[in-house]
Amino acid sequence: MHYGEPQVGIGIAFLVLALVIASVFVIVASHTTADVPFERVQRVGYWLRKRWLAFLVLLLVLVVGLSLFRLPYATGGGRRTVVEVVGGQFFWIIRPSALPVDTPIRFDVTSKDVNHGFGVYDPAGHLVGSVQAMPGYHNKLDLTFHTRGTYRVLCFEFCGLSHHLMQGSFTVR
Repeated sequence: MHYGEPQVGIGIAFLVLALVIASVFVIVASHTTADVPFERVQRVGYWLRKRWLAFLVLLLVLVVGLSLFRLPYATGGGRRTVVEVVGGQFFWIIRPSALPVDTPIRFDVTSKDVNHGFGVYDPAGHLVGSVQAMPGYHNKLDLTFHTRGTYRVLCFEFCGLSHHLMQGSFTVR
């Protein structure tokens, strides 16, 4: 998974915003000794406020837009591998248990008995996705795995005395 790009974009946006705010403070500080009529201050303030709001909205759209490019979730309606997942006290049934790398995967998750939390961890131990497993419902979780290895599945929802033993795994090849 590549999570660095959105953080770099957000860091650059933060630096630009900090420079703009610092510039405003410098301009205001340099004009504090000038005697300016209130009407002019009010007119300039309203002019600045409109532009500042437009800039912030544009910045928000830009930052959100950039951060959506590299999500771990599968996109598009193309070919997917469907993985059936059934949770029960205190097990996971995952079919198939060997998945292809760089292919959109859809987990179809349900439960036989009580609510369970289906949490997927990559080989490095980082959480890459989660969804509720509930009796009578089929919840979907779309992911694309870019790293080969064994992924662990843990239960996120307290489901009984042996909840801590409820683990599963699958392999990405």
